[in-house]
Amino acid sequence: MEQARPSGGLVWRVLGAWADLRGSMRAELARGPGEGRLLFYVMLSGLIWFAGRIAVLVYGPLGPVMPEEVFVGRVGLEFIAAIFFRTLAFYALAALAGLIARAAGGGGGWRDSRAALFWAALVAAPVILAATLLSLLLTGMPGQAGAIAGMLGAVAFAWAVAQCLAEAHGFASAWRVLGAVATLVAAFVGGVYMLGRL
Repeated sequence: MEQARPSGGLVWRVLGAWADLRGSMRAELARGPGEGRLLFYVMLSGLIWFAGRIAVLVYGPLGPVMPEEVFVGRVGLEFIAAIFFRTLAFYALAALAGLIARAAGGGGGWRDSRAALFWAALVAAPVILAATLLSLLLTGMPGQAGAIAGMLGAVAFAWAVAQCLAEAHGFASAWRVLGAVATLVAAFVGGVYMLGRL
């Protein structure tokens, strides 16, 4: 039976994971996290993401002009998206990532894929939040400083996913996993763009 661990331990594991992402993933797999803990990881990452969305609503360009009733409605929608829809999307992404990894010769199962994706989401969540806040601070600066700062979170998440999936499925190179992730994202974005043109 999985033993409860102090929340401070989790905080330090999340922050310290960036020193060795594959090592942190290996340690998480060794803990044998149950489904409850994996669900906790993805929902906690969703709450951190929600904090960033609230910051955008309050301090973004629409914040000062948004009516109170609209703001309250948006907060509710963002919360539902962060906790419910985002969690479902991560389960679907974990299943897809597991299928692709197995097709490419990966040795992990669906639980390993969930552990990798959910742990990567939690590890990247503070970076995504920091990048969101930085982009708000740089909004209005010359050039694309704000937009570039906002993209740092996505880059951090992609790298964490690549490292964790590589470890969970026994791939030697995380760069190849990152290339596969980037290709899938590009195909998805391209598909959405083409559908929008129809």
